[in-house]
Amino acid sequence: MGTVDSRHNLRGPRGALLGQLDTRLLAGQARVAILQAIFDGRFTEKLPNEERLAEMLNVSRTTVRAALLGLERDGVVTRHRAIGTLINPHVRPSSLALQRLIGFDGLLTERGYEVRVELASEWVLAGEEIARAFDLEPTRECLRLEKEYWADEALALVIIDWIPKDAIVDPEAIDTIDPSLFLFSQEHLVTSIDHAVVKLVPMAKKGDGSRLALEEGAPFLRLHETHYSSRGETLAYSMIDVADEFIQLEVVRTQ
Repeated sequence: MGTVDSRHNLRGPRGALLGQLDTRLLAGQARVAILQAIFDGRFTEKLPNEERLAEMLNVSRTTVRAALLGLERDGVVTRHRAIGTLINPHVRPSSLALQRLIGFDGLLTERGYEVRVELASEWVLAGEEIARAFDLEPTRECLRLEKEYWADEALALVIIDWIPKDAIVDPEAIDTIDPSLFLFSQEHLVTSIDHAVVKLVPMAKKGDGSRLALEEGAPFLRLHETHYSSRGETLAYSMIDVADEFIQLEVVRTQ
């Protein structure tokens, strides 16, 4: 396995929150940059107005407006016509991990761990277990991406992604793997991932059923994720084992 640096710096030059953005992904990147600034403490109770945010992010007000709509939908902010955009006080990384607004590496770092991510990839047939979990043909050829998230020297999280070969634009052109499946999809898939449906499955350690270093019978959480395009096309499947000693997941509900 190779090791990658899991830290991401979203601040660009001259005090901007972000450098020049990819025009294809402006709203999504702006949303992540604003969220990171909130976690960094640059914004506390209230966000700057749209014009100021647009200047800080080097994007248009239309892009900022789309980013704020996404953050409001995710329960991060609440917009009031006369007051402005208020930051909801309950927002923490643990409440945003399931929405993938913050990566698992960021969640572990926020809890004080030194994080490293180890990656491996191979071409495989889906197999019976994945076929049952995701309603997939067992003989379908997939790119299998395995990611281990280490907190200090302990294995905190294991993610295994299965990406059907026919969802990849050019399988021979893949030379690097991004830890984020969403970013990988933007680079290599026929269309990018828009959203995922997550099934939470309570599990108990049994034999070699999980790579997590847990005692026999110890509980852990398994996430089954199916990733879709904006048109509802199935693009990838993920199975994530989480040791709750390191990560606790929360859900934010809005009206």
